[in-house]
Amino acid sequence: MIPPESHPIWKRLVTGQKHLRSSNVAVNMFLFNSRLHYEKDPSPSHAEELGARAHELFLKFEKTLAPELQQLLD
Repeated sequence: MIPPESHPIWKRLVTGQKHLRSSNVAVNMFLFNSRLHYEKDPSPSHAEELGARAHELFLKFEKTLAPELQQLLD
């Protein structure tokens, strides 16, 4: 089950406060890019926007990203 978009885990993920080990290249690139964008603009609204994008990615590829989702829920 994917946490709702409003869950703080998404913001923590894109700001680097939550680390995720993944062998999925697309996820790793997404997180790297998100963290770079966050460093350039660390405003709360930007972190929310990046978190919403992360939620979208995980929602779209829920089955493929099951191991990564499990890490988020632990």
